[in-house]
This record gives sequence, structure tokens and C-alpha cells, in this order.
Amino acid sequence: MDTSLLGITDTTRRQINRQLADTRAVLGQFMTPTPVASFMAGLFQTHRSYVRILDPGAGVGTLTAALLDRFLQHTKPPRNVVVTCYEIDARLVEALRRTLETCRLLCRHRGVTLTYEVRYEDYIEARTMASCGLFREEDEPYHCVIMNPPYRKINSNSKTRLQLRAIGIETSNVYSAFMLLAARQLAEGGEFVSISPRSFCNGPYFRRFRQELMRLLDVRHIHLFESRTDVFREDNVLQENVILYGVRAAGQSPTVEVSITSRDGHVSRQTLCWDQVVRPDDREAIIHIVTDAVGNDVIQKLAQLSGRLDTLGLSVSTGRVVDFRVRPYLRSRPGDDTAPLIYPVHFRKGRVVWPNYNTRKPNAIVACEVTANLLVPKGFYVLTKRFSAKEESRRIVAALYNPRDVPGDQVGFDNKTNYFHANGSGLNESLARGLVTYLNSTIVDQYFRLFSGHTQVNAADLRRIPYPTPEQLERLSTEVNDLGDQHAIDTAVEQLF
Repeated sequence: MDTSLLGITDTTRRQINRQLADTRAVLGQFMTPTPVASFMAGLFQTHRSYVRILDPGAGVGTLTAALLDRFLQHTKPPRNVVVTCYEIDARLVEALRRTLETCRLLCRHRGVTLTYEVRYEDYIEARTMASCGLFREEDEPYHCVIMNPPYRKINSNSKTRLQLRAIGIETSNVYSAFMLLAARQLAEGGEFVSISPRSFCNGPYFRRFRQELMRLLDVRHIHLFESRTDVFREDNVLQENVILYGVRAAGQSPTVEVSITSRDGHVSRQTLCWDQVVRPDDREAIIHIVTDAVGNDVIQKLAQLSGRLDTLGLSVSTGRVVDFRVRPYLRSRPGDDTAPLIYPVHFRKGRVVWPNYNTRKPNAIVACEVTANLLVPKGFYVLTKRFSAKEESRRIVAALYNPRDVPGDQVGFDNKTNYFHANGSGLNESLARGLVTYLNSTIVDQYFRLFSGHTQVNAADLRRIPYPTPEQLERLSTEVNDLGDQHAIDTAVEQLF
């Protein structure tokens, strides 16, 4: 039997984890496995004699136990440690107290005095109240923050959103609110380690979060996992996760260490210039996580491209047809009163092939006054799938909509697609063919994976990709006849660099 701090905690975690299935979706609880907790604790560098630790959303105390275990391995462990843990689930609070009491006893054997407090309350509510000067006195700053925050969306008009807005935090998920609140509680030089979804690395919803987090923290280590499913395997979590280590300091170090755990458990590391991770001229502060030499080469190559969607005179939008909202107007087969309706199931080898009768998806939508604003005029369009997972062979999947292949004066694009257009109308044919070729290239797929850690391929993500010039796109259109020939596509695109 494992009698170490982490061994005892892990037994408790496994027992209680089975009881959480009914509230996991509501509270966003995913408790940290022991190997991950040990890795996170191993990132801390502090050797203080007096240490204050904050663990918001502590669960059964796995992360705190891992950090204390690391301190006890020091030749000269700290003499005094103060721990503050927040936990909102009553089923976990007693287990958390038992964990901390066990930690206290084991620390005492090493001559370390551990004082702990379990706060059975909502961390966000407690901190927003404190920041407004209500109820609880401000805490003394912490030297260490270690956290696995809950993951769930915050509705735009919810009480939580309004509380956060009152103290200058505008974010759409609980985990990012936890991270900012905790980072604000750090003392100067204090250390911060979190494991969270990777979705904050890009996208407009997390722009303000990224900007404030990087004002608060000098980010020094970023860690990824090759497999999305291995980290929280017991909970069937498919969200891609990232571990972030930073120090409360003014200014960013010129370098950052980036590491990744492979499927077989091997950890590879490399040191990158911070400018490779967040471009200095990027007002969106997108975080590109480059894990190998291939990623560095991809970034350098695409940096040579001078085109942007706006300079190309193009736009990209999400498909307008949300099928469940217009269900009475959908048809499996086209008729005299319908317009074609295009889903990702109509994509085949770089083209839209319509109709598709081997699917349950409808092929048409009634063209009438109700649906008029959901349709776009006939023309050449470039479509991409809006959803794709890391494990799929391609993240960006593009297809050419050729009006000569599909009858009708209008067309509808399903909401699970994005479509490239010119002021709401179709594109020049050669430009459209060149664009499909470029988007389906391996190098664009590799570039997208460097900054996108979630399953969506949003229109905002597509807007920020570097693009060739119109002349280069038109040249691509003449060099690739078969839009399903990956070798021909990659050969043609490689000639751009």
C-alpha cells in the first residue's frame, strides 16, 4: 500500500471521483490524476522558509499534496507553510480536510509546521466580494498558486459574469476567471501553475484574458499532451489540456520552455524565443505552442506570405442555416421550390458533391420569405468544416462550391460550415480554386495546430491565417487540377516559399 502523501490522496480521489458523474457537467469538476499533479508540482522553484499556498477548486487536495510532497523532498524544506483551499462541493470538503490533516501530520515529522484553511464557498464569488471590499478582508499575497480550475461556460448575463465584470474581468469560462483571480493574488515573484483547457490560447472570446494573464505573469513553461484523452481518462474528457507555469513579474522573459508528453509517456522539451510563441505585433496575443523543429519551420515559412483576407477583398462567415430552427423547411430531396443546402457531408476530395442521398442530412431548403436571409446568391465559394478534432488527419478541411455542379440561383450553407465570400457574393473562380488548394495544404494544417487547441475551426481563426497574394492564389489554381491530390497540393504550395 502506498502511504506517501500522493498515494493516500490518490486513493481518496479515485473513490470520490465515481460519485461526481451527476454534478460534473454542472460544476465542471475533473480531478487531477497523480502523475499530472506530480509534474505540475515539479515546476515550482521556490525555496522559501515561509510559504503561502493557494489551491482554488481544490477537490480532495491532490495538487496541494503534490506540492507539499515536493517541498518535503528539499534538503532544507520550508519551516512554515500556510495553505488556503477553496472547494464548493460538500462531498469533497470532508475528504479535502482529511487530506490536509494527513499532510499536516507528515509535515510535522519533517519539522515543517503546516497551517491550513478550507473555505467551503464559491471562489469567484468570494474573490469578487473581497475585491470590492465586502465581507472578507483581503488575503495576504500567496507565494504559490497551484490549480485545476473547473471548466464550464459563463452565461453573458449571469450573476457570475456581472460579478467578474465589476472587477474588470471579462471572460466566458469559469476556468479562465479562476486563473486571473488567482494570478492577481500572487505576491511579486510568486509562482503559478495551472492545468486547464487549451482553448484560451486563441480566439476572440479569450483575447482580454490572454492580455491580462500575460501582464500578470512571466510565462516560463508551457506543457502539452500528445493525446487529448489520456490526461483525464477516467472522466472521458476530450478537451485538449495545457499546463502553464509563470511567475508574477513585470515583463516577459525572452525565452520559454515548451514540453510535450507523448502517448508512451516520454516528455520532450525545447526552449523557444517568446516572440515565436506570441508575435510582438499580434494585438490578439494568440499563443502558438511550437513543440518541434517542424513547427518552427512552418511559422517561418508562413511569415513570408504577405496576403490577408481583407487585403484579398475576401471575408469568411459561418453558415447561416441552423437546421433545427428551420426544420419544417428542410427537404431530403430537391424540388421546384427549394435551394441546395450544403453540409460537411457534401465535401468530397476538395469539392462539394451534391446531392448526397447516403446521409440523413437534408439536401435542400425551401426558398421562401422565411428562409430568404439564410441563402446566398449563386457563385463560387470556398467552404470549410467548422468542427474537427486534434486526432483527425486534417483540422482544416476545405471544399470548392462550383455553381456549375449544383443547380439553382441561391444556396444555403449549414451552420457547421464556414464560407469564404466577397461581400456576400461568390468569388472569382481562379481565386476560389487557389484558395481551396492553399487551405488543404499540409503546411496550413500544421500551422493551424500550433495555435488551435479546441475542436472548432472558427471564422475568426481562418481570418488570422497568413494568405498568399491574389497572384499566388491564381497561380496555385493552374498548378493543381485534382483538388483531392494531396501530393500535388503540397508540391504547389511549397513553391510559394
